[in-house]
Amino acid sequence: MTAFDPVAVTAGLASVPGIGRVEVVPRTASTSTDLVDALRADPSAWPDRSVLLADHQAAGRGRAGRTWTTPPGQAVTVSVLLRPHVPVERLGWVPLLAGLAVVRTVEAVAGCRARLKWPNDVLVPAPDGTDLPGWGTWRKVAGVLADLVPAPGGPAVVVGMGVNVLQGEQDLPVPSASSLRLAGSAAGGHEVGRDVVLLTLVRELLDLDRRWRDAEGDAESAGLAQACAAACLTLGSRVQVELPGGEVVEGRATGLAPDGALELEAAGGRRTVHAGDVHHLRSPVN
Repeated sequence: MTAFDPVAVTAGLASVPGIGRVEVVPRTASTSTDLVDALRADPSAWPDRSVLLADHQAAGRGRAGRTWTTPPGQAVTVSVLLRPHVPVERLGWVPLLAGLAVVRTVEAVAGCRARLKWPNDVLVPAPDGTDLPGWGTWRKVAGVLADLVPAPGGPAVVVGMGVNVLQGEQDLPVPSASSLRLAGSAAGGHEVGRDVVLLTLVRELLDLDRRWRDAEGDAESAGLAQACAAACLTLGSRVQVELPGGEVVEGRATGLAPDGALELEAAGGRRTVHAGDVHHLRSPVN
């Protein structure tokens, strides 16, 4: 597989309005861990909307200590630093906006449908259309993880995004995973390069971030809450949510709260979930 050309990547990202510092490394364990550590060590060296890209990420982080693994040269693994200066209670929208940026990127470059699985997965149709428990006929093509970092002038958010691009079926770690190559081919689209995915993704993220900041973090008034809800496969589905403390809640996902949390109609009444692992109990259809 062709490695990222740091000069070409830097030049391409320089055309994105508002871009900050761009660093490209050949290999790392986790771009987000590196960027969080670098920000804490020297906040002034990493301005707003800085980007850290790894040609290969060996031990990417997922939710609840899980890892995101990809073969060398086949995925886009990138972290972006945002310094939004909005009310802290509105920062929960950042991972959803990043997920929406991935959805729009996938649909634009691969020619296939994509949807959000709250709070941080992006799914595409299964190439063979088979039903998988907890996933239905959808498969995970990308993950998003946001880290809140104290910084001078207000909290910053490091958004890590991993997108499977060139993997074949034999390269995927679990049956619930897919790639743009597989999904695009099944949809009659064409294969895309990692550089195109990267540039489109960063451009989409910063455009959504700009609109959100212009509304002072109010996703609803910016029209972004509606856009996230429309792209969210979880809404309307019967789900089981494993909460961080171990409690399991079952109910129907009805909407997104003003801060981006998931609203449920559960047996004990309405619940608002700010963090947790969501399992779809029936095949999502939207």
